[in-house]
Amino acid sequence: MVEEGSRISRSNLSAAPIGFVNFSGDGRLILLSVDSARKKPAGEVPTAAEAEALYRSMIAYAGSYKVEGNKVTYDLDATWNQSWTGTKQVRYWEISGDTLTITTPEIVNPLTGKRSVFRLTFSKVGPNSRQGPRPEI
Repeated sequence: MVEEGSRISRSNLSAAPIGFVNFSGDGRLILLSVDSARKKPAGEVPTAAEAEALYRSMIAYAGSYKVEGNKVTYDLDATWNQSWTGTKQVRYWEISGDTLTITTPEIVNPLTGKRSVFRLTFSKVGPNSRQGPRPEI
């Protein structure tokens, strides 16, 4: 991510976030990405401070999508922050081998309020990926 007033690229999450994105053939998507350095709450129910830290270390949304060339528009009907719910979000995608890179135009970072460009990279998993099938649990 690159924030307004900065040429420094940094991640909103740790250097190794954990996440998944799924684009179904019928035009639905779901994305979940969390910071791999998230701290587990001390008890079964997080305190207010723990809950805020968990909220600020994740991104999650679902909705429909439409692809036009390298542009994809999400029409979101469920989001982790509720402020994106009911909005259309434009992204640009590129596939290289088993890697999908999704880049945003300049948007307001929902966690900091600063204008930012995000770049998310996902590796394909499953029977048709170069990594092979994931183990069944």
